Amino acid sequence: MKTALRSMTGFGSGSREAAGWRVKAEMRSVNHRHLKVSSHLPDRLMALQMKIDALLREKLERGSISLTLVLEPCGDSTRLSEVDLIRHSYERLCALRDEITPGEEVRLRDAIQFREEQGTVVAEPDGDLAQLVLETIEQAVIELRQMQENEGEHLRKEFRRILGCVSEGLDQVEAVLPEVKSWLLERFQHRISQLMTPGGVDLDPKDLARELGVQVERSDITEELARMRGHLEEYGKIITTGGRVGRRLDFLTQEMFREANTMASKVARYDLAHTVVDIKVEVDRLREQTQNIE
Repeated sequence: MKTALRSMTGFGSGSREAAGWRVKAEMRSVNHRHLKVSSHLPDRLMALQMKIDALLREKLERGSISLTLVLEPCGDSTRLSEVDLIRHSYERLCALRDEITPGEEVRLRDAIQFREEQGTVVAEPDGDLAQLVLETIEQAVIELRQMQENEGEHLRKEFRRILGCVSEGLDQVEAVLPEVKSWLLERFQHRISQLMTPGGVDLDPKDLARELGVQVERSDITEELARMRGHLEEYGKIITTGGRVGRRLDFLTQEMFREANTMASKVARYDLAHTVVDIKVEVDRLREQTQNIE
């Protein structure tokens, strides 16, 4: 069953109104190994921090999430008159005075200055505000997820293109392996013949055979090619299935890059080394793009 492949990069927004309040939410996400949430909330909504974090952790698994909420009154009934604003500031100062320094005088000009520093004060929200905030965030999450899925589909196509390039490179390497083995044998025999010229070194045939086996084994990349093929096949199956597969893909690309490095260290012919380098470049590109998958 094919499901969505999601990128960790995305943006979503939401806006809802109810009970005299307008809540706006903006959410941005970039790639991150784990889930990291950074919320910017108005003071009036700070008490909802834990509920907001729980909601985001339920909906999202990986990524660095930045959430910004804006709370605005809507409708004339929610905005207080200037006199009421100053009275509200005075009452808050008195409450602070009673708690911290009982008996100290609170002057009118203190309330006016406090009012100016705090900006517009709005009426206290009713009990529906928390639900309104969470619904607005869910709306932003839906838009974020849709953008992540669209980007994930684009990446799925790019992954398949890269897999095709790597597979073609492996085909080229495998096609010349018999020729490379013959070339290695001729090269080794040439070196031996030089050593066995008059005045050279006497060599035991058993030692020669052993050394030849060692040289061939050091340059043999058959196993690396087979493992690389297996990794390519598994990677293709995973991106077809989709879902939250970023960590599995990360592991596979690390294994592919390791195999490509091993092949690069073993090959001796320039033309073959050039092909292996091209494979490494594509695998590295795949590894970089994979880090953006949830």
